[in-house]
Amino acid sequence: MTTNFFQNIIALNIPGHWNLSITTDEQGKVKIIGMYNIPKNGTQASKVVPPFVMGGTAEEIDNQFFETIEKPVQETAGFFNNMEDYRKGLEKAKAVASAKTATTTAKPTTATVTKTPDQEMPDPKAEKKKAYDTALKTINYLQADCKYEEAIALIPAIEEYPDKEKELKNLRGDLNRKKEQMAQFRLL
Repeated sequence: MTTNFFQNIIALNIPGHWNLSITTDEQGKVKIIGMYNIPKNGTQASKVVPPFVMGGTAEEIDNQFFETIEKPVQETAGFFNNMEDYRKGLEKAKAVASAKTATTTAKPTTATVTKTPDQEMPDPKAEKKKAYDTALKTINYLQADCKYEEAIALIPAIEEYPDKEKELKNLRGDLNRKKEQMAQFRLL
């Protein structure tokens, strides 16, 4: 038996790490769950991207596998490469900034800050927005670490933020989907 599967992988011209899980059943159905990552990806991005899942008969998979995965894998590779470039650029910028700070000698100054009565009273809307933003930031960190259950638990109540109802429902749905995909992937 001759196959050209690996030649087709190389023909995609997307170097990287491929993790494929293939399951077959008694009816001749095939299920493929795949993850793609670039070598030495120093970002958390790969933990956020869900696996691709395909199913069908062996003939359907043979006929459609590469056509189906080509564009999403190219987009994923581009995303990972952009994130890696961004991470490297950020590290370089931090190094330049810290070097600049170290060479600059600033004279300490003393200044008296006078607060008006309006500044002393916390703004309830600002506090609520800050709490919402902090919750979303924490959820994003948990999501990057594939801790979907914990992230779902932190989603703010719609009753508290009725103006964010659509966003919160979409976030909950997305996290639940990723949690289910991760559970399916672990079962294999």
